[in-house]
Amino acid sequence: MSKTTINHCAQQYALRVSLLLMMFLALPASASQEDPTRPPSANVVTQRPAVMKKTTTRWVLSSTLVSTGRRSAVINNRVVSRGDRINGAVVMDIQPARVRLRTRGREITLLMLKKKIKTPSRVSPRSSVQGH
Repeated sequence: MSKTTINHCAQQYALRVSLLLMMFLALPASASQEDPTRPPSANVVTQRPAVMKKTTTRWVLSSTLVSTGRRSAVINNRVVSRGDRINGAVVMDIQPARVRLRTRGREITLLMLKKKIKTPSRVSPRSSVQGH
């Protein structure tokens, strides 16, 4: 091999090594760049606190069913009966529109709030059809 061929091969080798080195050094920089198509909400990092605050237990009474053979209620979107446990409380009694719970040695009564119910319009006696 001639000296120029050896120099040319050495230059090619040096060029390849330098390109690989530049790609290797550029890799961490490109990995740390954010994806421009990622939504902003995905970049938010949420951390849980080391100590969670104690929250009060809540129960929401949605409905009750009281019949001769069955009494059940929907509390926190779950169907419960007498004696069932929900969020640490025991269901003591179910009445129409009301449920008694026992938790931590005390009783709590859940009430369903009355919503404004639209009443149907009444037909006036004049508008009723009378047969003659």
